[in-house]
Amino acid sequence: MTSDASLVPGSDSNQDTGFSKEQRRADRLMTEGIEDLVQPLFKVNQGLGWLRLFALLVPSLACLWMYWQEPRLLLALPWLVASTLLYAFVMISTHDISHSTLLDLGDIEQAVGCALSWPIGWPYRTYRNLHQLHHRMNGMDLRDPERREPSEEEEARAGALRRLHFQHPFWISVLVFGGLQLIVSMFWFGWKLRDSHSRLVAGMVNDLIGILVVQTCMFAWAISQGEVIKLILMLVVVERLVGALMQVRGMIEHHRLWHANTTYELTQLYTSRNIAAGPLVNVLMGGLPHHSLHHAYPSIPYDRLPEATAIAEKTLLSHGKPPLPKVDNYIEGLALLM
Repeated sequence: MTSDASLVPGSDSNQDTGFSKEQRRADRLMTEGIEDLVQPLFKVNQGLGWLRLFALLVPSLACLWMYWQEPRLLLALPWLVASTLLYAFVMISTHDISHSTLLDLGDIEQAVGCALSWPIGWPYRTYRNLHQLHHRMNGMDLRDPERREPSEEEEARAGALRRLHFQHPFWISVLVFGGLQLIVSMFWFGWKLRDSHSRLVAGMVNDLIGILVVQTCMFAWAISQGEVIKLILMLVVVERLVGALMQVRGMIEHHRLWHANTTYELTQLYTSRNIAAGPLVNVLMGGLPHHSLHHAYPSIPYDRLPEATAIAEKTLLSHGKPPLPKVDNYIEGLALLM
């Protein structure tokens, strides 16, 4: 069974939330029933995972090769943008890898996550450990490293500009801070929460060494080829575009939903927002449009999440529960942030 909210240190669910014992018991039985129904969906399709990864990675690398081959910077730039946009979806695959739901290959899968992340400066191992804490703490523990919502106290203390940012986070977090904010926050929360996860410090050290070695090799090659400007431009474009996509995705999935519910599973279901998306978008986004079910049952691979969502929605409806939070598309979700 998924860990109960009451096991999370500092969990808000330990406080009186106004739910009766009878309601908690009934909801526990209901969520156990949902888990029984979705349990057969936990199996990872390795072939499909490899296909998705290479279908995105190969054209991204092909565009990147064209970028490096084109001597005229203005003509090379469109190839870089195309490569970066494709690579953004490759990086979304590292989210699946962090849950071992893309390839289900243990340490080999985690090595793939590092290999995809370190060339662009992303501390994958730190992220993986913090993301595990996020799943434990979301909606229940204010230390949640991916919490998007200010507490009442934080909002009360905030000045006018910060309060405006809380209400409309798109402008500063996406357009100004972008990927750099995400990278810095990983190390910040990694150090801050180092006592909450036994592997956090080792993960941060591993990431720092890995990123330093890979980036040093990249710059050494660029210097030898006289292409330092091109390398710097590549890293800047990646930080801007990939960072913006990651920021927007995370915000849409959780904006203004952070709160505790009667059970751990219901807390995850109702503090995560779904996005109505077709099969292609679901593949590109690694099942994240079905974020509620991913949060409640993170062992379900991306290709089975639509089926799991249908099962959960039917069960919740039969028990008189409200619909899961949802927007019709990412444009509508983006409007929530602006």
